[in-house]
Amino acid sequence: MKRILISVITLLLSATTFAGNNDIYITQTGTGLTLTIDQIGATNTIGTSSARAVVSGTSMTIDIDQIGSSNAIAASILQGNTTSWTYSATGDSNSATFAVGATGDVAGSDFDWTQTGGDSNVLLWTQGADATATSANTDFIIVGGSNNINAKCEVVGCINNWDITGSSNDIDTVQTGSANHAITVDLTGSSMDIDIHQTDTASTNVANLLLQTSGGSGSSIDIDQCASGC
Repeated sequence: MKRILISVITLLLSATTFAGNNDIYITQTGTGLTLTIDQIGATNTIGTSSARAVVSGTSMTIDIDQIGSSNAIAASILQGNTTSWTYSATGDSNSATFAVGATGDVAGSDFDWTQTGGDSNVLLWTQGADATATSANTDFIIVGGSNNINAKCEVVGCINNWDITGSSNDIDTVQTGSANHAITVDLTGSSMDIDIHQTDTASTNVANLLLQTSGGSGSSIDIDQCASGC
């Protein structure tokens, strides 16, 4: 087992593991962080639901790869404007939980999540409260079946882009707060359950949905756009 606890101003860390049951715990505050983590194997973790990996700072570049099955990450991005996040998972039954912008701005940030070569993976994504985070862009790419995305954005100018290939995927998203929410979804597969709820009290909601049914049909799609109460 590995335990890493870090609290510095500027940090360069590269951690690579080649077996299962490796654990990484991170607490970091400051600007200019460059963080690279590679975990290869099964049942590896970065943070837990009760002790999340925590980062906070501007102009961060963070790249995390988990290759294998039943790996997990639980992270809180307290504040991270002008930050680039990339998280990639390869395998089955992986779990990722992110809380973004809980105590500060994430304006100008970009988050890319890629899940390939596996099924039954879970992403829980919560971005901010509308008073503390603005204008971040998120991209989700999934290749596989029976995956579950639950994405909630409570900030000004939520932008989500999804590219999902596979069947029986379950996707739920909620965008609230004011000013120009947008979601673009490209789906290939069948028997998917998709729920999109957008609430904007002052400006514009946009949902672009491209659905391609390859090898089957039977998908359920629910889109609600309203000023309140979605």
